[in-house]
Amino acid sequence: GDRMVYLSKEMCQLLKAWRKECEWDRQQTANETVDEDDYLFRQPNGKPMCPSTFTYRFKLILKANNLPLDLNVHSLRHTNASLLIAQGVDVRTVASLLGHAQASTTLDIYAHAFDKNKRKAQEKLGKAIGL
Repeated sequence: GDRMVYLSKEMCQLLKAWRKECEWDRQQTANETVDEDDYLFRQPNGKPMCPSTFTYRFKLILKANNLPLDLNVHSLRHTNASLLIAQGVDVRTVASLLGHAQASTTLDIYAHAFDKNKRKAQEKLGKAIGL
């Protein structure tokens, strides 16, 4: 479904720089401009990039950085959610960012990410009761 995506200032700067690069590229090759409906990742002819091309390039990045090759683009979604939870972001917010209608879905999928929070909670309880 449709949802609002919030970006950091740094990501906005990167996207603006990418847009300028795309505009320059389009002017050099086709004497065209980039408009609001253009794709972020596209073929030189302006059509959408094939998903397999994106996956191929992702695998090249993994290989170049000695990262596990069994990762996929969807792994980034899981990493993002796990890091948000580990940083203490509330489950409803994480669920909303992931597009989950129910926070319980997020809890079911990312229960493992709460282990660190469980330990912290137990430590706080222990201190509260004088242990």
